[in-house]
Amino acid sequence: MFTFVQRICVFALAAVGLFAQSDPVVPAQETRTSGMIGVVEGQAARLNVLNPGVALPAPGVACPASLEFWDGQGLLLKSVTVTVAAGKSAYLDLFADKDLALLGVARREIRAMISLPPVPATAATTAVPTACKLIGTLEILDELTGKTQVVLGVGHELPTPTVAAGNP
Repeated sequence: MFTFVQRICVFALAAVGLFAQSDPVVPAQETRTSGMIGVVEGQAARLNVLNPGVALPAPGVACPASLEFWDGQGLLLKSVTVTVAAGKSAYLDLFADKDLALLGVARREIRAMISLPPVPATAATTAVPTACKLIGTLEILDELTGKTQVVLGVGHELPTPTVAAGNP
């Protein structure tokens, strides 16, 4: 019986040693998208992000993010990188007239994307979830009046693979 227990202990130590030498897993960036929506002359699309922060008295985390507009053919139309402090918001505007040169009855299908960068893994961890949770909305505005005509959520999370640290 002692020999059996001894063999199990040796096997367990070997397995732990192999696991400790493996590369930590780094989560890929978190990316969320809206559905498609059309814009025409006289309209603007606004991608809003809100960092709700955390309940007081804990300090909030400033969240870096990439805000992007894409068309239905997979073409990047406009982007900006922002850092949103806790309790604050940021936005990116896309103007149908100025940015897309839409005139008359011309229409363009667009979508909005929010990407949060990955949090690097440390030697002590294998996966680090991002502390940032931004709330996104996509508005279609009348450029002349500034009134909101449509609001969509930007909450459809795109699947992203994880990779081992140190591997391309």
